[in-house]
Amino acid sequence: MSERFTSLVEKIPALLPRCGELRCVMGFDGTVDIICRVVRERYGPGADFDPFERIRDFGGHIVKADGRSALIEIFRQREKIGGNSPIMANALAASGLGIDCIGAFGRPEIHPAYHDFAERVRVHSIAEPAITHALEFDNGKVMLAALSSYESINSATIREILGDPAMCDLIGQADLFCLLNWSCLPGMDFIFDWLLDDILPVLPAADYSRIFFFDLADPSPRIAELTTALERIARFANHGRCVLGMNFNETLLVCNALGIDQPGHTPDSLCDALAAIRSKLGIHMAMGHSMEFVSCADASGTASVEGIITPKPVITTGAGDHLNAGFCLGLLLGLDLPDALALGVLFPGFYVREARPPELPEMPEFIARLQSNPSNV
Repeated sequence: MSERFTSLVEKIPALLPRCGELRCVMGFDGTVDIICRVVRERYGPGADFDPFERIRDFGGHIVKADGRSALIEIFRQREKIGGNSPIMANALAASGLGIDCIGAFGRPEIHPAYHDFAERVRVHSIAEPAITHALEFDNGKVMLAALSSYESINSATIREILGDPAMCDLIGQADLFCLLNWSCLPGMDFIFDWLLDDILPVLPAADYSRIFFFDLADPSPRIAELTTALERIARFANHGRCVLGMNFNETLLVCNALGIDQPGHTPDSLCDALAAIRSKLGIHMAMGHSMEFVSCADASGTASVEGIITPKPVITTGAGDHLNAGFCLGLLLGLDLPDALALGVLFPGFYVREARPPELPEMPEFIARLQSNPSNV
């Protein structure tokens, strides 16, 4: 069995009763994801086709159409909830955590795609969902998103629909508050300011056991605003444990914004960059991941864990959100950094194989499956 999972097998049974005691709040996005494969060559009706397996192959096909035109078929595989907040909320709810999710799930009626979600999670809908066509490939995905509904998501909307007292109650009871997808939500800076100026100061004295988890999502469309967003995020460190999660490309962009040397694609180099990000912002923890490894830095030092390779994933859209969910669950349960990172990689490893979030009690059996097929670890 891979050494990075051995201690989890021993610890998980004792941790299970604590899951039902944990409360989390997520916000503020929400999409309907239409998961598709891109048809390269069709042989017959339905799923009788060969898809483009790699993004570069599809990209080359697009480039060849430059100056001409092209008809490209996308084959719809499933429709599901999407967005960082709903996917992460759904993943944590599967392990029995109590979740309040604030976001774009349909108004005045909940969108049909979110009916089952609303049975598992306490939803507070503030807008219509965005629509995303997720083009899936064996080595990644291309997200084509229509985000106009996000323009109405801001502090004024949340205050009108939910209210300051209700928000105070939700955060006051939360062990984890996730503020996700800054890049796609143009009103997120105003939400940050509202929380920092009007909500958090009226709560009881700062509870430093509470985790504020941030995932910017790809900030490349808003590079000019990234530095001030990071400054706002740093201010949450006055109210709890502030954790910033990033994929590898997002880490590069954050390094650029903060004047930090970019890491190379190695665990040690990424650890050095994350330690510098954490120090520069004055936050509790910075976590970064690629497909091959995930790393983290806090005041005690750094740690890295190898990822789980899945040659033929059933689904990839949402894998990063499942990594965030597993990692945050590890932190909430008091695991040390290596074990929290290991739980982080197990969650998406299970999800991309099964197309559903894992339940924490399933992890020892899943680890045993990985042991029996080490070529996929």
